[in-house]
Amino acid sequence: MFKHVLFDLDGTLTDSKEGIIKSVEYALLKLGESTEGRLDQHIVVGPPMMTTFTQVYGFSEEKARRLYDTFQERYGTKGRFENHPFPGILALLDQLKEAGIKSYVATSKPTVHARAICEKFGISQRVELVAGSTLGGNETKADVIQQVLDTIGPQAEGKAVMVGDRKYDVIGARETKLPVILVGFGYGSKAEQEAYPPDYFAPDVEALGDIILHTQS
Repeated sequence: MFKHVLFDLDGTLTDSKEGIIKSVEYALLKLGESTEGRLDQHIVVGPPMMTTFTQVYGFSEEKARRLYDTFQERYGTKGRFENHPFPGILALLDQLKEAGIKSYVATSKPTVHARAICEKFGISQRVELVAGSTLGGNETKADVIQQVLDTIGPQAEGKAVMVGDRKYDVIGARETKLPVILVGFGYGSKAEQEAYPPDYFAPDVEALGDIILHTQS
């Protein structure tokens, strides 16, 4: 049984696509850019927004920064709360806590937004730490995971697992030498799962709990 569980936020703990997609749409339209082919949840939700704007959309660093700042106008005030925990997630966090398992949030989302979301939706009191990135920062998922592992200390060795829904979670877990559980109720595609295979796959929240509670770590 794992003793420390690091959870991604978007697409793993909460269904956040509405606020993110609407805020990206707002930024693109406000700066006169097309939204065609750019608002699919498999494209938008998961990586840091600057990564999406530069590597996925192909904008220059300068244009991406303007898009990011415009995105924040809407997301930082309204979009982050167009969001809700997936059914069963809060109960799972309670179940893990009762079993003596500590939970953490490790997200590429800026920490200021992640903490506000976790506070609003009852996640904060169920986890030990909410770790994210700096606003407009370039931290990788591995950087955020390592931040949590450093906080846990040596007792994380062989007892921690990463839970996420996208390839970025798998890549970050591999880089920090953690096993990884990929969930099927988030925003990753089947093709992405096949290209970045996890150690475990949980199609739903119930299966996720079974893996965490009954796997011999």
